[in-house]
Amino acid sequence: MSHVGETTPVSPSEPDSTNADRTAAERFLRSFHRQGVTKIFANLGTDHTPLLEAAAAVRRAGEGDEIPDIVSCPHEFAAMSAAHGHAAVTGDPQVVLVHVDVGTQNLGAAMHNAHRAGAPVYVLAGLAPVTDAGHSGSRDHPVHYFQDVFDQPGIVREYCRWTDQYRPPADPAETVRRGLERAASEPAGPVYVTATREALSETVDPTPTTAARRRVGPGGADGDETERLLELVRDAERPAVITSDIGRAPAEERVDALVRFAEATGAGVVEQTPTTLCFPRDHEQHVGYDPAVALEHADLVILADTDVPWIPDGDAVATDAAVVQIDPDPTKPAFPRWPFAVDESIQADAAATLSAVADRLGSTDEGGRSFWRRVAAERRADAADRLSADVEADRLTPTVLSDAIDSIVDEGTIVVEDAVTSRPAIMSQIQLAEPGSYFWKGGAGLGWAGGAGVGAKLASPDSRVISLVGDGSYLFANPSACALLAAEYDAPTLTVVYDNQGWNAVEGATTAQYPDGAAAADAVPESRIETTMDLSAPATLVDAHTRVVDDPDELPGALADAVEAVDGGTPAVLDVKVERP
Repeated sequence: MSHVGETTPVSPSEPDSTNADRTAAERFLRSFHRQGVTKIFANLGTDHTPLLEAAAAVRRAGEGDEIPDIVSCPHEFAAMSAAHGHAAVTGDPQVVLVHVDVGTQNLGAAMHNAHRAGAPVYVLAGLAPVTDAGHSGSRDHPVHYFQDVFDQPGIVREYCRWTDQYRPPADPAETVRRGLERAASEPAGPVYVTATREALSETVDPTPTTAARRRVGPGGADGDETERLLELVRDAERPAVITSDIGRAPAEERVDALVRFAEATGAGVVEQTPTTLCFPRDHEQHVGYDPAVALEHADLVILADTDVPWIPDGDAVATDAAVVQIDPDPTKPAFPRWPFAVDESIQADAAATLSAVADRLGSTDEGGRSFWRRVAAERRADAADRLSADVEADRLTPTVLSDAIDSIVDEGTIVVEDAVTSRPAIMSQIQLAEPGSYFWKGGAGLGWAGGAGVGAKLASPDSRVISLVGDGSYLFANPSACALLAAEYDAPTLTVVYDNQGWNAVEGATTAQYPDGAAAADAVPESRIETTMDLSAPATLVDAHTRVVDDPDELPGALADAVEAVDGGTPAVLDVKVERP
Protein backbone atom coordinates (compact mmCIF):
# COMPACT_ATOMS: atom_id res chain seq x y z
CA MET A 1 0.00 0.00 0.00
CA SER A 2 1.46 3.38 -0.93
CA HIS A 3 1.24 6.55 1.05
CA VAL A 4 1.57 10.05 -0.32
CA GLY A 5 3.37 12.64 1.75
CA GLU A 6 3.43 16.27 0.64
CA THR A 7 5.93 18.94 1.61
CA THR A 8 5.09 22.57 2.14
CA PRO A 9 4.25 24.15 -1.23
CA VAL A 10 7.29 25.88 -2.68
CA SER A 11 5.56 28.96 -4.05
CA PRO A 12 2.30 30.82 -3.51
CA SER A 13 -0.58 29.87 -5.75
CA GLU A 14 -0.96 33.40 -7.16
CA PRO A 15 1.59 34.61 -9.74
CA ASP A 16 3.76 37.64 -9.13
CA SER A 17 2.02 40.91 -9.84
CA THR A 18 4.91 42.70 -11.55
CA ASN A 19 4.85 43.76 -15.19
CA ALA A 20 2.61 41.36 -17.11
CA ASP A 21 3.73 42.54 -20.54
CA ARG A 22 7.04 40.69 -20.51
CA THR A 23 8.64 38.12 -22.74
CA ALA A 24 8.29 34.43 -22.12
CA ALA A 25 12.06 34.28 -21.63
CA GLU A 26 11.86 36.71 -18.72
CA ARG A 27 8.92 34.84 -17.25
CA PHE A 28 10.96 31.63 -17.34
CA LEU A 29 13.83 33.25 -15.47
CA ARG A 30 11.65 34.95 -12.87
CA SER A 31 9.54 31.84 -12.38
CA PHE A 32 12.57 29.64 -11.78
CA HIS A 33 13.71 32.07 -9.09
CA ARG A 34 10.28 32.23 -7.45
CA GLN A 35 10.31 28.43 -7.28
CA GLY A 36 13.58 28.45 -5.32
CA VAL A 37 16.09 27.89 -8.14
CA THR A 38 19.27 29.87 -7.43
CA LYS A 39 21.47 28.81 -10.36
CA ILE A 40 21.05 27.84 -14.00
CA PHE A 41 23.90 25.67 -15.26
CA ALA A 42 24.05 26.79 -18.88
CA ASN A 43 25.87 25.93 -22.05
CA LEU A 44 24.70 28.65 -24.39
CA GLY A 45 23.85 28.72 -28.09
CA THR A 46 22.19 30.91 -30.72
CA ASP A 47 18.79 29.68 -29.57
CA HIS A 48 19.20 31.33 -26.17
CA THR A 49 19.30 34.95 -27.30
CA PRO A 50 15.88 35.82 -25.78
CA LEU A 51 17.00 34.44 -22.41
CA LEU A 52 20.28 36.37 -22.52
CA GLU A 53 18.49 39.58 -23.47
CA ALA A 54 15.92 39.08 -20.72
CA ALA A 55 18.62 38.42 -18.10
CA ALA A 56 20.52 41.56 -19.12
CA ALA A 57 17.35 43.68 -19.04
CA VAL A 58 16.42 42.41 -15.58
CA ARG A 59 19.91 43.16 -14.25
CA ARG A 60 19.94 46.61 -15.85
CA ALA A 61 16.63 47.35 -14.11
CA GLY A 62 18.33 46.60 -10.79
CA GLU A 63 16.38 43.39 -10.29
CA GLY A 64 19.14 40.87 -10.83
CA ASP A 65 18.39 39.24 -7.50
CA GLU A 66 14.97 38.21 -8.90
CA ILE A 67 16.38 35.70 -11.37
CA PRO A 68 18.81 32.79 -10.86
CA ASP A 69 22.53 33.25 -11.43
CA ILE A 70 23.58 31.90 -14.81
CA VAL A 71 26.59 29.60 -14.43
CA SER A 72 28.20 29.43 -17.87
CA CYS A 73 29.54 25.91 -18.31
CA PRO A 74 32.13 25.11 -21.01
CA HIS A 75 30.45 21.80 -21.85
CA GLU A 76 26.97 20.33 -21.47
CA PHE A 77 28.22 17.16 -19.76
CA ALA A 78 29.89 19.33 -17.12
CA ALA A 79 26.72 21.41 -16.75
CA MET A 80 24.48 18.39 -16.22
CA SER A 81 26.95 16.74 -13.85
CA ALA A 82 27.33 19.95 -11.84
CA ALA A 83 23.57 20.26 -11.53
CA HIS A 84 23.39 16.61 -10.47
CA GLY A 85 26.08 17.16 -7.83
CA HIS A 86 24.33 20.26 -6.51
CA ALA A 87 20.99 18.42 -6.36
CA ALA A 88 22.57 15.45 -4.58
CA VAL A 89 23.96 17.68 -1.83
CA THR A 90 20.89 19.88 -1.35
CA GLY A 91 18.03 17.64 -2.43
CA ASP A 92 16.64 20.58 -4.41
CA PRO A 93 15.88 20.51 -8.16
CA GLN A 94 18.39 22.25 -10.40
CA VAL A 95 18.11 23.77 -13.88
CA VAL A 96 20.30 23.10 -16.92
CA LEU A 97 20.16 25.12 -20.12
CA VAL A 98 21.41 23.53 -23.36
CA HIS A 99 21.09 24.31 -27.05
CA VAL A 100 19.01 22.35 -29.54
CA ASP A 101 19.77 18.79 -30.62
CA VAL A 102 23.57 18.92 -30.47
CA GLY A 103 23.60 20.35 -26.95
CA THR A 104 21.09 17.73 -25.90
CA GLN A 105 23.31 15.02 -27.33
CA ASN A 106 26.26 16.38 -25.37
CA LEU A 107 24.32 15.79 -22.15
CA GLY A 108 24.89 12.15 -23.03
CA ALA A 109 25.77 9.86 -20.18
CA ALA A 110 25.19 12.62 -17.61
CA MET A 111 21.48 12.40 -18.40
CA HIS A 112 21.64 8.63 -17.83
CA ASN A 113 23.36 9.17 -14.47
CA ALA A 114 20.72 11.62 -13.26
CA HIS A 115 17.98 9.22 -14.39
CA ARG A 116 19.43 6.25 -12.53
CA ALA A 117 20.38 8.27 -9.43
CA GLY A 118 17.00 10.01 -9.22
CA ALA A 119 18.58 13.47 -9.41
CA PRO A 120 15.94 16.20 -9.89
CA VAL A 121 17.18 18.27 -12.85
CA TYR A 122 15.06 20.48 -15.11
CA VAL A 123 16.62 20.66 -18.59
CA LEU A 124 15.50 23.59 -20.76
CA ALA A 125 16.65 23.15 -24.35
CA GLY A 126 16.29 25.47 -27.31
CA LEU A 127 14.66 24.37 -30.54
CA ALA A 128 15.60 25.54 -34.01
CA PRO A 129 13.45 28.52 -35.05
CA VAL A 130 10.31 27.48 -36.93
CA THR A 131 9.96 30.61 -39.08
CA ASP A 132 12.20 31.70 -41.91
CA ALA A 133 11.49 35.42 -41.57
CA GLY A 134 9.10 37.97 -40.16
CA HIS A 135 9.28 37.18 -36.45
CA SER A 136 11.59 38.04 -33.58
CA GLY A 137 13.90 35.02 -33.46
CA SER A 138 13.34 33.83 -37.04
CA ARG A 139 16.15 31.92 -38.72
CA ASP A 140 19.12 34.10 -39.59
CA HIS A 141 21.98 31.59 -39.93
CA PRO A 142 22.57 28.32 -41.82
CA VAL A 143 23.00 26.52 -38.49
CA HIS A 144 19.29 26.98 -37.81
CA TYR A 145 18.56 24.60 -40.68
CA PHE A 146 21.26 22.12 -39.68
CA GLN A 147 19.89 21.96 -36.11
CA ASP A 148 16.28 21.33 -37.11
CA VAL A 149 15.33 17.69 -36.41
CA PHE A 150 12.06 15.75 -36.31
CA ASP A 151 12.02 14.58 -32.70
CA GLN A 152 14.53 16.36 -30.50
CA PRO A 153 13.01 15.20 -27.19
CA GLY A 154 13.35 11.62 -28.43
CA ILE A 155 17.09 11.91 -27.82
CA VAL A 156 16.51 11.82 -24.05
CA ARG A 157 12.87 10.82 -23.57
CA GLU A 158 13.63 7.47 -21.92
CA TYR A 159 15.62 9.24 -19.20
CA CYS A 160 12.92 11.78 -18.34
CA ARG A 161 10.07 11.90 -15.87
CA TRP A 162 8.25 14.41 -18.09
CA THR A 163 8.80 16.24 -21.38
CA ASP A 164 7.07 19.29 -22.84
CA GLN A 165 7.41 22.06 -25.41
CA TYR A 166 6.64 25.60 -24.34
CA ARG A 167 4.18 27.27 -26.72
CA PRO A 168 2.79 30.79 -26.25
CA PRO A 169 0.40 32.19 -25.18
CA ALA A 170 0.76 29.72 -22.30
CA ASP A 171 2.28 31.15 -19.15
CA PRO A 172 5.88 29.93 -18.71
CA ALA A 173 5.33 29.99 -14.96
CA GLU A 174 3.13 26.92 -15.26
CA THR A 175 5.67 25.11 -17.43
CA VAL A 176 8.28 25.86 -14.77
CA ARG A 177 6.06 24.81 -11.88
CA ARG A 178 4.93 21.58 -13.47
CA GLY A 179 8.41 20.57 -14.59
CA LEU A 180 10.02 21.19 -11.20
CA GLU A 181 7.17 19.32 -9.52
CA ARG A 182 7.71 16.29 -11.74
CA ALA A 183 11.49 16.42 -11.34
CA ALA A 184 11.41 16.49 -7.54
CA SER A 185 8.53 14.11 -6.80
CA GLU A 186 9.05 10.35 -6.47
CA PRO A 187 10.45 8.85 -8.54
CA ALA A 188 12.64 11.95 -8.89
CA GLY A 189 14.76 12.54 -11.97
CA PRO A 190 15.30 14.71 -15.04
CA VAL A 191 12.61 16.53 -17.01
CA TYR A 192 13.11 18.05 -20.46
CA VAL A 193 11.44 21.16 -21.88
CA THR A 194 12.02 22.75 -25.30
CA ALA A 195 11.26 26.21 -26.66
CA THR A 196 11.97 28.05 -29.90
CA ARG A 197 13.41 31.56 -30.10
CA GLU A 198 10.10 32.85 -31.41
CA ALA A 199 8.25 31.36 -28.44
CA LEU A 200 10.70 32.79 -25.92
CA SER A 201 10.47 36.23 -27.56
CA GLU A 202 6.68 36.46 -27.28
CA THR A 203 5.07 38.68 -24.66
CA VAL A 204 2.83 36.76 -22.28
CA ASP A 205 0.39 37.43 -19.48
CA PRO A 206 0.58 35.69 -16.09
CA THR A 207 -1.95 32.98 -15.38
CA PRO A 208 -4.11 33.80 -12.34
CA THR A 209 -4.71 30.13 -11.60
CA THR A 210 -1.08 29.00 -11.36
CA ALA A 211 -0.94 26.37 -8.59
CA ALA A 212 1.72 25.98 -5.94
CA ARG A 213 4.48 23.51 -6.71
CA ARG A 214 4.22 20.31 -4.72
CA ARG A 215 6.90 17.82 -3.86
CA VAL A 216 5.17 14.51 -3.47
CA GLY A 217 6.71 11.35 -2.10
CA PRO A 218 5.69 8.26 -0.18
CA GLY A 219 5.14 8.18 3.54
CA GLY A 220 5.97 5.30 5.83
CA ALA A 221 4.21 1.95 5.75
CA ASP A 222 0.71 1.74 7.17
CA GLY A 223 -0.07 0.22 10.54
CA ASP A 224 -0.59 -3.33 9.29
CA GLU A 225 2.62 -3.31 7.27
CA THR A 226 4.61 -1.83 10.15
CA GLU A 227 3.19 -4.47 12.49
CA ARG A 228 4.12 -7.22 10.05
CA LEU A 229 7.67 -5.91 9.76
CA LEU A 230 7.90 -5.68 13.55
CA GLU A 231 6.86 -9.32 13.78
CA LEU A 232 9.49 -10.38 11.24
CA VAL A 233 12.23 -8.43 13.02
CA ARG A 234 11.31 -9.82 16.44
CA ASP A 235 11.41 -13.36 15.09
CA ALA A 236 14.75 -12.90 13.34
CA GLU A 237 18.01 -13.84 15.01
CA ARG A 238 20.27 -12.19 12.44
CA PRO A 239 18.46 -9.46 10.51
CA ALA A 240 20.36 -7.50 7.86
CA VAL A 241 19.70 -4.48 5.67
CA ILE A 242 20.92 -4.01 2.11
CA THR A 243 20.68 -0.41 0.90
CA SER A 244 22.01 1.85 -1.84
CA ASP A 245 20.11 5.14 -1.65
CA ILE A 246 18.57 5.58 1.77
CA GLY A 247 21.10 8.32 2.61
CA ARG A 248 19.87 10.81 0.01
CA ALA A 249 18.78 14.28 1.10
CA PRO A 250 17.63 15.07 3.73
CA ALA A 251 20.64 12.93 4.57
CA GLU A 252 20.92 13.47 8.29
CA GLU A 253 17.42 12.33 9.19
CA ARG A 254 17.45 9.43 6.72
CA VAL A 255 20.82 8.06 7.84
CA ASP A 256 19.75 8.50 11.44
CA ALA A 257 16.65 6.41 10.75
CA LEU A 258 18.77 3.50 9.52
CA VAL A 259 21.22 3.84 12.42
CA ARG A 260 18.40 3.77 14.96
CA PHE A 261 16.86 0.74 13.25
CA ALA A 262 20.17 -1.15 13.12
CA GLU A 263 20.98 -0.40 16.73
CA ALA A 264 17.47 -1.32 17.89
CA THR A 265 17.37 -4.60 15.98
CA GLY A 266 21.05 -5.57 15.98
CA ALA A 267 20.96 -5.71 12.18
CA GLY A 268 24.05 -5.73 10.03
CA VAL A 269 24.06 -3.16 7.21
CA VAL A 270 25.45 -3.64 3.70
CA GLU A 271 25.90 -0.65 1.40
CA GLN A 272 25.42 -2.19 -2.03
CA THR A 273 26.79 0.10 -4.77
CA PRO A 274 25.78 3.16 -2.73
CA THR A 275 25.02 6.46 -4.43
CA THR A 276 25.50 8.27 -1.12
CA LEU A 277 26.57 7.47 2.41
CA CYS A 278 23.73 5.38 3.84
CA PHE A 279 25.30 4.24 7.12
CA PRO A 280 28.42 5.42 9.01
CA ARG A 281 31.31 3.43 7.63
CA ASP A 282 33.04 3.25 11.00
CA HIS A 283 29.94 1.84 12.71
CA GLU A 284 30.36 -1.53 14.42
CA GLN A 285 27.45 -2.98 12.43
CA HIS A 286 28.59 -1.83 8.99
CA VAL A 287 29.44 -5.17 7.39
CA GLY A 288 30.74 -3.86 4.08
CA TYR A 289 29.67 -3.64 0.48
CA ASP A 290 29.12 -7.23 -0.59
CA PRO A 291 25.49 -8.37 -0.26
CA ALA A 292 26.62 -12.00 -0.19
CA VAL A 293 27.50 -11.64 3.50
CA ALA A 294 23.87 -10.77 4.31
CA LEU A 295 22.41 -13.40 2.01
CA GLU A 296 24.65 -16.08 3.49
CA HIS A 297 24.28 -15.31 7.19
CA ALA A 298 21.01 -13.41 7.76
CA ASP A 299 17.62 -14.97 8.41
CA LEU A 300 15.82 -11.73 7.48
CA VAL A 301 17.08 -9.45 4.70
CA ILE A 302 15.50 -6.03 4.26
CA LEU A 303 16.07 -4.32 0.92
CA ALA A 304 15.78 -0.61 1.70
CA ASP A 305 16.00 1.75 -1.30
CA THR A 306 18.17 -0.33 -3.60
CA ASP A 307 17.79 -0.82 -7.34
CA VAL A 308 20.22 -3.74 -7.76
CA PRO A 309 20.40 -5.58 -4.42
CA TRP A 310 22.78 -8.26 -5.65
CA ILE A 311 23.91 -9.97 -8.84
CA PRO A 312 21.55 -12.95 -9.41
CA ASP A 313 24.27 -15.50 -10.08
CA GLY A 314 22.87 -18.92 -9.19
CA ASP A 315 24.29 -20.47 -6.03
CA ALA A 316 26.04 -17.26 -5.09
CA VAL A 317 22.73 -15.77 -3.93
CA ALA A 318 20.99 -18.85 -2.56
CA THR A 319 19.52 -17.83 0.78
CA ASP A 320 17.06 -19.22 3.29
CA ALA A 321 16.36 -15.74 4.61
CA ALA A 322 13.02 -14.01 4.22
CA VAL A 323 13.58 -11.07 1.85
CA VAL A 324 11.44 -7.97 2.43
CA GLN A 325 11.64 -4.97 0.11
CA ILE A 326 10.76 -1.44 1.27
CA ASP A 327 10.79 0.94 -1.67
CA PRO A 328 8.66 3.78 -3.04
CA ASP A 329 8.76 2.13 -6.47
CA PRO A 330 9.20 -1.60 -5.76
CA THR A 331 8.52 -3.00 -9.24
CA LYS A 332 11.29 -0.80 -10.77
CA PRO A 333 9.44 0.10 -13.99
CA ALA A 334 12.50 1.95 -15.35
CA PHE A 335 14.41 -1.34 -15.55
CA PRO A 336 13.57 -3.67 -18.46
CA ARG A 337 14.56 -6.65 -16.27
CA TRP A 338 14.39 -6.92 -12.48
CA PRO A 339 14.82 -10.64 -11.64
CA PHE A 340 15.28 -10.44 -7.87
CA ALA A 341 13.42 -12.85 -5.62
CA VAL A 342 11.50 -10.90 -2.97
CA ASP A 343 9.13 -12.52 -0.50
CA GLU A 344 7.24 -9.40 0.52
CA SER A 345 7.19 -5.82 -0.81
CA ILE A 346 6.13 -2.67 1.00
CA GLN A 347 5.56 0.36 -1.20
CA ALA A 348 6.63 3.10 1.15
CA ASP A 349 9.48 5.36 2.15
CA ALA A 350 12.18 3.10 3.59
CA ALA A 351 13.61 5.60 6.07
CA ALA A 352 10.21 6.51 7.51
CA THR A 353 9.23 2.86 7.76
CA LEU A 354 12.44 1.75 9.49
CA SER A 355 12.18 4.72 11.83
CA ALA A 356 8.62 3.72 12.80
CA VAL A 357 9.73 0.16 13.51
CA ALA A 358 12.67 1.35 15.61
CA ASP A 359 10.36 3.58 17.64
CA ARG A 360 8.05 0.67 18.50
CA LEU A 361 10.64 -2.03 19.03
CA GLY A 362 11.54 -3.20 22.50
CA SER A 363 14.65 -5.10 23.49
CA THR A 364 16.02 -7.62 21.00
CA ASP A 365 18.34 -10.61 21.15
CA GLU A 366 21.99 -9.54 21.47
CA GLY A 367 23.10 -12.53 19.41
CA GLY A 368 22.57 -10.88 16.05
CA ARG A 369 24.25 -7.67 17.11
CA SER A 370 27.31 -9.52 18.38
CA PHE A 371 27.50 -11.64 15.25
CA TRP A 372 27.44 -8.69 12.85
CA ARG A 373 29.98 -6.80 14.93
CA ARG A 374 32.34 -9.77 14.59
CA VAL A 375 31.77 -9.79 10.84
CA ALA A 376 32.47 -6.06 10.65
CA ALA A 377 35.61 -6.41 12.77
CA GLU A 378 36.90 -9.17 10.51
CA ARG A 379 36.25 -7.01 7.45
CA ARG A 380 38.21 -4.12 8.94
CA ALA A 381 41.03 -6.45 9.95
CA ASP A 382 41.24 -7.75 6.38
CA ALA A 383 41.39 -4.18 5.06
CA ALA A 384 44.13 -3.34 7.55
CA ASP A 385 46.09 -6.44 6.53
CA ARG A 386 45.90 -5.51 2.85
CA LEU A 387 47.14 -2.04 3.65
CA SER A 388 50.01 -3.31 5.82
CA ALA A 389 51.13 -5.73 3.11
CA ASP A 390 51.20 -2.98 0.47
CA VAL A 391 52.99 -0.54 2.75
CA GLU A 392 55.62 -3.12 3.74
CA ALA A 393 56.21 -3.90 0.06
CA ASP A 394 56.58 -0.16 -0.66
CA ARG A 395 53.81 -0.35 -3.27
CA LEU A 396 51.69 2.54 -4.49
CA THR A 397 48.32 0.82 -4.77
CA PRO A 398 44.76 2.15 -4.65
CA THR A 399 44.67 0.86 -1.07
CA VAL A 400 47.72 2.90 -0.07
CA LEU A 401 46.42 5.99 -1.85
CA SER A 402 42.97 5.69 -0.26
CA ASP A 403 44.49 5.35 3.20
CA ALA A 404 46.51 8.52 2.60
CA ILE A 405 43.38 10.36 1.47
CA ASP A 406 41.61 9.24 4.64
CA SER A 407 44.08 11.41 6.58
CA ILE A 408 42.83 14.60 4.86
CA VAL A 409 39.13 13.86 5.33
CA ASP A 410 37.39 15.67 8.17
CA GLU A 411 33.78 16.12 9.28
CA GLY A 412 33.23 18.85 6.70
CA THR A 413 34.57 16.90 3.72
CA ILE A 414 32.45 15.80 0.77
CA VAL A 415 33.87 12.95 -1.32
CA VAL A 416 32.60 12.67 -4.89
CA GLU A 417 33.69 9.33 -6.33
CA ASP A 418 33.92 7.86 -9.83
CA ALA A 419 36.92 5.54 -9.65
CA VAL A 420 35.44 2.23 -10.93
CA THR A 421 37.98 -0.54 -10.21
CA SER A 422 39.66 1.43 -7.40
CA ARG A 423 36.31 1.80 -5.68
CA PRO A 424 36.69 -1.18 -3.30
CA ALA A 425 39.91 0.32 -1.93
CA ILE A 426 38.28 3.72 -1.51
CA MET A 427 35.31 2.26 0.34
CA SER A 428 37.37 0.09 2.66
CA GLN A 429 40.04 2.64 3.57
CA ILE A 430 38.24 6.01 3.75
CA GLN A 431 36.12 5.86 6.88
CA LEU A 432 33.41 8.40 6.14
CA ALA A 433 30.73 8.72 8.79
CA GLU A 434 28.85 11.99 8.26
CA PRO A 435 25.53 12.03 6.36
CA GLY A 436 25.97 13.77 3.02
CA SER A 437 29.74 13.16 2.97
CA TYR A 438 29.85 10.80 -0.01
CA PHE A 439 28.25 10.72 -3.46
CA TRP A 440 28.48 8.45 -6.49
CA LYS A 441 26.92 8.96 -9.92
CA GLY A 442 24.28 6.23 -9.64
CA GLY A 443 24.66 5.09 -13.23
CA ALA A 444 27.23 3.96 -15.76
CA GLY A 445 28.26 7.30 -17.29
CA LEU A 446 31.95 7.86 -16.59
CA GLY A 447 33.21 11.41 -16.12
CA TRP A 448 30.49 12.54 -13.71
CA ALA A 449 32.72 13.51 -10.79
CA GLY A 450 34.46 16.38 -12.58
CA GLY A 451 31.35 18.53 -12.90
CA ALA A 452 29.61 17.01 -9.89
CA GLY A 453 32.46 18.06 -7.62
CA VAL A 454 32.05 21.67 -8.75
CA GLY A 455 28.29 21.46 -8.24
CA ALA A 456 28.80 20.04 -4.74
CA LYS A 457 31.20 22.87 -3.90
CA LEU A 458 28.73 25.49 -5.14
CA ALA A 459 26.05 23.85 -3.01
CA SER A 460 28.26 23.68 0.08
CA PRO A 461 30.98 26.36 -0.22
CA ASP A 462 32.41 25.73 3.25
CA SER A 463 33.02 22.04 2.58
CA ARG A 464 36.28 20.60 1.31
CA VAL A 465 35.26 18.70 -1.83
CA ILE A 466 37.48 15.85 -2.99
CA SER A 467 36.79 14.12 -6.32
CA LEU A 468 38.25 10.62 -6.58
CA VAL A 469 38.39 9.41 -10.17
CA GLY A 470 40.01 6.81 -12.37
CA ASP A 471 42.11 7.89 -15.30
CA GLY A 472 39.36 6.93 -17.72
CA SER A 473 36.73 8.80 -15.72
CA TYR A 474 38.97 11.85 -15.57
CA LEU A 475 39.40 11.94 -19.34
CA PHE A 476 35.69 11.38 -19.97
CA ALA A 477 34.84 14.39 -17.79
CA ASN A 478 36.23 16.99 -20.21
CA PRO A 479 38.81 17.96 -17.58
CA SER A 480 39.70 21.32 -19.12
CA ALA A 481 36.04 22.34 -19.08
CA CYS A 482 35.69 21.26 -15.45
CA ALA A 483 38.87 23.11 -14.43
CA LEU A 484 37.62 26.28 -16.11
CA LEU A 485 34.21 25.93 -14.47
CA ALA A 486 35.77 25.54 -11.01
CA ALA A 487 38.06 28.54 -11.47
CA GLU A 488 35.46 30.82 -13.04
CA TYR A 489 32.96 30.36 -10.22
CA ASP A 490 35.38 30.16 -7.30
CA ALA A 491 34.54 26.53 -6.56
CA PRO A 492 37.95 24.91 -5.94
CA THR A 493 37.99 21.14 -5.57
CA LEU A 494 40.75 18.60 -5.09
CA THR A 495 40.74 15.96 -7.82
CA VAL A 496 42.80 12.82 -7.18
CA VAL A 497 43.27 10.61 -10.23
CA TYR A 498 43.78 6.90 -9.54
CA ASP A 499 45.89 6.54 -12.68
CA ASN A 500 46.49 2.89 -13.55
CA GLN A 501 47.40 3.76 -17.14
CA GLY A 502 44.60 1.96 -18.89
CA TRP A 503 41.10 0.56 -18.85
CA ASN A 504 41.31 -1.83 -15.92
CA ALA A 505 37.57 -2.53 -15.94
CA VAL A 506 37.84 -3.70 -19.55
CA GLU A 507 40.70 -6.04 -18.70
CA GLY A 508 38.86 -7.39 -15.67
CA ALA A 509 35.63 -8.01 -17.56
CA THR A 510 37.44 -9.76 -20.41
CA THR A 511 39.48 -12.07 -18.19
CA ALA A 512 36.42 -12.85 -16.05
CA GLN A 513 34.43 -14.00 -19.08
CA TYR A 514 37.37 -15.72 -20.80
CA PRO A 515 39.80 -16.68 -18.00
CA ASP A 516 41.67 -19.12 -20.23
CA GLY A 517 41.29 -17.13 -23.43
CA ALA A 518 43.82 -15.60 -25.76
CA ALA A 519 43.08 -12.06 -24.56
CA ALA A 520 43.80 -13.02 -20.95
CA ALA A 521 47.03 -14.72 -21.97
CA ASP A 522 48.12 -11.49 -23.64
CA ALA A 523 46.95 -9.31 -20.68
CA VAL A 524 44.28 -7.72 -22.91
CA PRO A 525 46.63 -5.29 -24.69
CA GLU A 526 43.74 -3.07 -25.85
CA SER A 527 43.08 -2.19 -22.21
CA ARG A 528 46.49 -0.59 -21.71
CA ILE A 529 47.84 2.84 -22.57
CA GLU A 530 51.54 2.93 -23.38
CA THR A 531 51.85 6.68 -23.87
CA THR A 532 53.10 8.44 -20.76
CA MET A 533 50.68 11.18 -19.73
CA ASP A 534 50.47 13.91 -17.14
CA LEU A 535 46.75 13.84 -16.45
CA SER A 536 46.98 16.94 -14.27
CA ALA A 537 48.02 19.01 -17.30
CA PRO A 538 44.49 20.07 -18.41
CA ALA A 539 44.06 21.93 -15.11
CA THR A 540 47.10 24.09 -15.79
CA LEU A 541 45.04 26.21 -18.17
CA VAL A 542 43.56 27.92 -15.09
CA ASP A 543 46.81 27.86 -13.11
CA ALA A 544 45.57 25.15 -10.78
CA HIS A 545 47.85 23.37 -8.35
CA THR A 546 49.00 20.20 -10.13
CA ARG A 547 51.40 17.38 -9.46
CA VAL A 548 52.23 13.88 -10.64
CA VAL A 549 52.97 11.35 -7.88
CA ASP A 550 54.60 7.98 -8.52
CA ASP A 551 56.28 7.29 -5.17
CA PRO A 552 54.31 6.35 -2.04
CA ASP A 553 56.73 8.36 0.10
CA GLU A 554 55.62 11.51 -1.76
CA LEU A 555 51.93 11.05 -0.99
CA PRO A 556 51.67 12.76 2.42
CA GLY A 557 53.45 15.90 1.25
CA ALA A 558 51.64 16.00 -2.08
CA LEU A 559 48.23 15.70 -0.42
CA ALA A 560 49.09 18.29 2.21
CA ASP A 561 50.16 20.79 -0.46
CA ALA A 562 47.04 20.11 -2.50
CA VAL A 563 44.78 20.62 0.51
CA GLU A 564 46.53 23.88 1.32
CA ALA A 565 45.93 25.05 -2.25
CA VAL A 566 42.25 24.10 -2.29
CA ASP A 567 41.56 25.53 1.15
CA GLY A 568 43.21 28.72 -0.09
CA GLY A 569 40.91 28.95 -3.11
CA THR A 570 42.94 27.23 -5.86
CA PRO A 571 41.72 24.08 -7.63
CA ALA A 572 44.12 21.15 -7.39
CA VAL A 573 44.67 17.96 -9.40
CA LEU A 574 46.96 15.12 -8.37
CA ASP A 575 47.78 12.46 -10.97
CA VAL A 576 48.79 9.46 -8.85
CA LYS A 577 50.31 6.54 -10.76
CA VAL A 578 48.87 3.51 -8.97
CA GLU A 579 49.35 -0.17 -9.59
CA ARG A 580 46.37 -1.99 -10.98
CA PRO A 581 44.27 -3.52 -8.16
